[in-house]
Amino acid sequence: MNILLILPDQQRADFVGFAGTHPVRTPNLDRLAARGVSFSRAWTPSPLCSPARACLALGRDYDRSPVRNNADNLPIDAPNFYRKLRDSGYRVGSCGKVDLLKGEMDWGLDGQHRRGGVAAFAQLGFTDGLDSGGKHDAVQAFERHIDEPYLAYLKTLGLAETHVNDYKQRELGKSAVPIGELRADEDELLPCYTNLEPTPLPDEAYGDNWIGRKALQTLETMGRSDPWFMQVNFSGPHEPMDITRGMAERCWDVEFSLPRGRKNEDAPRQRRIRQRYAAMIEGVDTWLGAIVEFLDRTGQLDETFIVYTSDHGEMLGDYNLWQKTVPYEASVRVPLVIAGPEVVPGRIVDTPASLLDLIPTFFDIGRTNPLDNLDGVSLMPLLTGETSRHRDHTTSGIGSWRAITDGRYKLVLGYDEAESMESMQKGTFADRGNVPALLFDMTRDPFESTNIANAHAEIADCLRARLLDVIDNSRTR
Repeated sequence: MNILLILPDQQRADFVGFAGTHPVRTPNLDRLAARGVSFSRAWTPSPLCSPARACLALGRDYDRSPVRNNADNLPIDAPNFYRKLRDSGYRVGSCGKVDLLKGEMDWGLDGQHRRGGVAAFAQLGFTDGLDSGGKHDAVQAFERHIDEPYLAYLKTLGLAETHVNDYKQRELGKSAVPIGELRADEDELLPCYTNLEPTPLPDEAYGDNWIGRKALQTLETMGRSDPWFMQVNFSGPHEPMDITRGMAERCWDVEFSLPRGRKNEDAPRQRRIRQRYAAMIEGVDTWLGAIVEFLDRTGQLDETFIVYTSDHGEMLGDYNLWQKTVPYEASVRVPLVIAGPEVVPGRIVDTPASLLDLIPTFFDIGRTNPLDNLDGVSLMPLLTGETSRHRDHTTSGIGSWRAITDGRYKLVLGYDEAESMESMQKGTFADRGNVPALLFDMTRDPFESTNIANAHAEIADCLRARLLDVIDNSRTR
């Protein structure tokens, strides 16, 4: 069977139409969920781009991955599922930001990461497509006179300088401010969110539209002689809020709720930020529909498993936090929908799941021998309705903190609000007594507002032992 993986960047789990939590218009994803299985408690193994995508490629927990933060490359010789599928007879394609080789910033005009005449992109296992820089990386590459596919495309249109100049007005902020000191009145430090002006790019030149076209072109060239795996890495809804004028016009009258736990007087601006975040998701949904239509038109839909998920979430102003890298649900929980042959339609699974579970699932779909020592558990029995049981827990972490959930309770260790997001990413985990553990009852307190670690010490101790056992096993395997 073919496998299509749609992987937007930084999409939180509750911003999908079928969830009914926010007025996001995702009719194509909603149809996918209606004919497939959706997972309401799926976590990323790490809420940061490169670590999450490396864990996915390797099928390993964060503590077993060599990619600790966004500065690390995935070693070419590390066993990964792309190369395993290729060696099992699959054509393996990808378009957009893979984020496994970003450290060297050597995409090249063709997105192949050529080093000494050898394409590192192909060495990872990809037979088709290209790798491009993320939103900020592509702009940095252009400023450093480094070739990168998307900015090279804009250059042919005479729009590269225009795009780069626009991004200079949307630079990041706050990464060095201690989390506990972040205040709502510091929003001027976050122009990547508060600059709500439309991009000067026309719709056809917008990054995700370029990625969508490249994905369709790649699928056309891959043909039907071999089974294929295709990963489409959209740039949205990652900040900045740089939607096109047409996208802005389509979302301006949609009324969104305000961020949780945010004390400020800027409700209209917060709603506009959420409109733009949702508009990027709706753009990705349009391309999902176009790709599904292509598969249907070419007679491939009935022989293709389609997976929709994201590498991590986005705080989007909840508790005055932005971006990701923190252990709250908006950051670690991701959408996960799977549809395909023999998949039970319309099923919702609320047991813990992980992005890592996709890898053994892909091997089951391809009926190929899996990689050794995977940390995921195949979702196939859940997809076909053979069982309702899956994991009894899943974990996530980055730098100095780790988290675990059994589906109802969630424990966080090492999360220190005296740290900044920047230092937290590069920290080292330790179960420190001076940093209070956080325990939340996700059934009664889904928005993580009350720490019950002291009141329910026995539950916290049980989850702590289980989490530390996972970490110890990871380090010794």
